[in-house]
Amino acid sequence: MSRFLHFSSAILAIGVVAIGTTASAQQNGIPNLASTQFGWQLQGGIDFRPIPGAVPPISFDPAYPQRGEGNQRGVMERMSDAENPNLKPWAQQLMRKYNEDVLNGHRAFSSQSRCWPGGTPGQLLFPAEPIYFVQTPKEVWIFWQRQQEVRRIYLDRPHSQHPKPSWFGESVGHYDNGELVVDTIGFLDRHEFDFVDNWRTPHTKDMHVVERWKIVDDGKALQATVTVDDPGTFNKPWSGTVRWQKRNEPMLESVCAENNIAFEQFFNLKEYPMPEAKKADF
Repeated sequence: MSRFLHFSSAILAIGVVAIGTTASAQQNGIPNLASTQFGWQLQGGIDFRPIPGAVPPISFDPAYPQRGEGNQRGVMERMSDAENPNLKPWAQQLMRKYNEDVLNGHRAFSSQSRCWPGGTPGQLLFPAEPIYFVQTPKEVWIFWQRQQEVRRIYLDRPHSQHPKPSWFGESVGHYDNGELVVDTIGFLDRHEFDFVDNWRTPHTKDMHVVERWKIVDDGKALQATVTVDDPGTFNKPWSGTVRWQKRNEPMLESVCAENNIAFEQFFNLKEYPMPEAKKADF
């Protein structure tokens, strides 16, 4: 077992002890998200699900009803709805470019396939491997098994006056009637590989994301309602939901960059670069 697995098991155990038992946590209005023995697996596809009566999320290009297009090598890739009327012109133009790249033989960008952080809220839509939680009185951590990405939510405190821009932004939260409510600001500005979803929808530094997490289906599932407000990218705020199913197994080590050359090697497809360190850490 690797040192990371020892560390992750220890930190998950600490989170479970800190938050208390399921019964006491629920009595205090705190959803029990954390365990050393279970995680949460994305269910229902790679989209945010629309909410009746709310502005819907961006999704696939309706001209490609199978949510993809066979490129020059016959591989199906995602085509985004670049003409969505809720998008600002600069965002439409950028998304058209990414669609044209797919038609010209390039793979559609997928952050976790190329080892980039998925950002907020896009990271929520990674389907292949589960997520895990650590809950303490002052913080909630979300661990993605893939590449061990970690997002930190600071409880019962205001935002910093000048948060440092980052992939996941600065998240603060509180518990409200059995739900974890998270408010996030402080994002990167129009980063080349930072999107709000799996359809390559960009955002600006002024994006504001609110999430409400709750346990559903008698503890068998987890749901987050997400609202995104970014006046620089969208004409109106939009909302959607994400859903996970409980998966009864501990967190494993998953290394993104290992043997990550299949599409280039076997299909001769153009790929986006993976992140590289410009200098050594030590």
